[in-house]
Amino acid sequence: MNRMQEKANQSGLTLLELMVVIAVLVAVAALASGSLFGTLEVSREKLTEPEMMAIAEAVRQFKKDTGYYPKQGPFNLNTAGGEIALASLPEESGGTNAEKTRWFYSPANFYQLTRAVSPLAGTGHMLENWRSEAARGWRGPYLKGFTDGYVDIRDGINDGTPDGNAAGNPLTGNNIPDVPGVADPFQFRPEPVGGGTLMDWAETPRLPSPPGRLYEKVTWGRPYLLFGLDAQPLVVCMGPDGEYNTADDIFLDIH
Repeated sequence: MNRMQEKANQSGLTLLELMVVIAVLVAVAALASGSLFGTLEVSREKLTEPEMMAIAEAVRQFKKDTGYYPKQGPFNLNTAGGEIALASLPEESGGTNAEKTRWFYSPANFYQLTRAVSPLAGTGHMLENWRSEAARGWRGPYLKGFTDGYVDIRDGINDGTPDGNAAGNPLTGNNIPDVPGVADPFQFRPEPVGGGTLMDWAETPRLPSPPGRLYEKVTWGRPYLLFGLDAQPLVVCMGPDGEYNTADDIFLDIH
């Protein structure tokens, strides 16, 4: 009887030890997971620095080559004193002049920096392409090797000028689909808004292949934003929380 009781006690003690070991392992795994996630977020935040500096340098080089920031001077719409006709904008910019204007002025729209065709193509303007004899003209693309694509956003951060409205909200206002942008390294699912989704990306625009988009990205970064192109340019990243105009937004002035 005593031996049986002793054996039972030994068995119970072994089981208790096993439970303690499992609990410790679970706690360590949880700590490691949290630490890994935190480290990943920190590394992504550090990655924004060279990316934002590259965007800033692209904007500076654009001005050095042409004398203007993107969407300024002749690189603005001809309805605002520039050389670019609404009809010359890509098909994905929209069907109406209002849609095209919103698309053009979106702070997430980097097409004048990322595309290999001059924004002034076909205008005959002296800055349409690089002229070595004058050391002046467009010679893009100015941004290469970035994760870029087409993002759906709204015009709450537009005000109809290249300056934009930095105090606005990219989830309010009129829809602007298929904005050619550059994604930051923080990955989030699209935002459900008004029965649809915003901040979702695709590698190709919806047009000219309606009705569906090709190569949709379920998770991808938020778009970098450019404000103040008519005064003091500013690059903005929405930061680790993926929300605009919150405390963790990251800013870089372009001098």
